[in-house]
Amino acid sequence: MSEKTVVTQWIQGINVPAALISYTYRALQKKFQTDLGQYNLGWGHFIILMILLEQEGLRQDEIALSRGFDKTMIAKSVIRLEEEDLVYRITDPNDRRVRRLYLTETGRRVGPEIRRIGSEISDRVFKDFTQDESKVLLEYLRRIALNASEL
Repeated sequence: MSEKTVVTQWIQGINVPAALISYTYRALQKKFQTDLGQYNLGWGHFIILMILLEQEGLRQDEIALSRGFDKTMIAKSVIRLEEEDLVYRITDPNDRRVRRLYLTETGRRVGPEIRRIGSEISDRVFKDFTQDESKVLLEYLRRIALNASEL
């Protein structure tokens, strides 16, 4: 029996939501790692880049708080993004303790590819769903996440 068959049977037989959520999270992280490997990036880096593609000049702690990430994880990810010449930090002139994040020219240039990777993975996750089913599923996942945030 192939590994894919074993995993498929396990997924179809499991009745523990946390196990399914955990498996999905790991599978998505693995796919992001593969697709972003050419940039030496992973899931956390992807999130930061996507946020900065929408709005530059945010503080690291704003990014951490807005996505429920640990501040240390964000700090380490930003260092990697700086090493890859995708972001840079500027000290806020009004508060020297604050460092704001911006995309470099390289970061802006790879932005469309980063977005494409995210869209492609999202499309694959929702491939067997109608548009209405996708909306309902997102709402259910949102409710699950809100419930989990209260644990």
